[in-house]
Amino acid sequence: MARLLLFDIDGTLLDTGGAGGASLLDAVEEVLGVSREKLPPLDLAGATDGGVVRKLFGQTGHDLTDALVRQYLDVYLKRLDARLNHESFVGRVLPGIEKLLPMLQGRDGVDVGLLTGNVRAGADAKLKRFHLQRYFLEGAFGDDAEDRNLLGPVALQRMNAVTGRSYTAGEVIVIGDTPKDISCAHAMNARCLAVGTGHFPATSLAAHQPWQSLENLADAEKVCALLLS
Repeated sequence: MARLLLFDIDGTLLDTGGAGGASLLDAVEEVLGVSREKLPPLDLAGATDGGVVRKLFGQTGHDLTDALVRQYLDVYLKRLDARLNHESFVGRVLPGIEKLLPMLQGRDGVDVGLLTGNVRAGADAKLKRFHLQRYFLEGAFGDDAEDRNLLGPVALQRMNAVTGRSYTAGEVIVIGDTPKDISCAHAMNARCLAVGTGHFPATSLAAHQPWQSLENLADAEKVCALLLS
């Protein structure tokens, strides 16, 4: 049996308690000079950071130049690190994750990676905050493409390279909490385990035809058996 498991981060593995979105808006104010109160609410569910940045630049009337984007992301990452490590931080690892990931790690023929809309540095910061980074070999990130549906092949290529295997899309399961995670899996002809731990309940996610849908991953033994069945 061969199995490549690609996990989303926000709403699937962990909840930053709003630190990610707040840090994006911190950077809007500092770099783009626009108050967060003047912007519509952020829609981050399943979005890529690249796509969010493009929308924010458009809403604030700024051209998407490489130099300004780099400056924006630098400030975002500094604010994210500060918020993640502040004494008032209220984020958490979601139920079952701290038991599930060790169960999957080191299984013969099973490799675990990431498929996330976070830029790589943001993903690293969030995972390191909860000591989860050691479970993931590689993956695809929000600075690889703005369209989430383009990230699957990137993750597959990188995971094949780092593991020395030749996984096919049929051996891939994407684990995520939004309709966009399901669409991303469908775009690469992979399966999706949809979990209702983000903004969408499992019943809502099931309408988008994932392979399986669960309310959460709290029963790690059951989830492990399902992923490896």
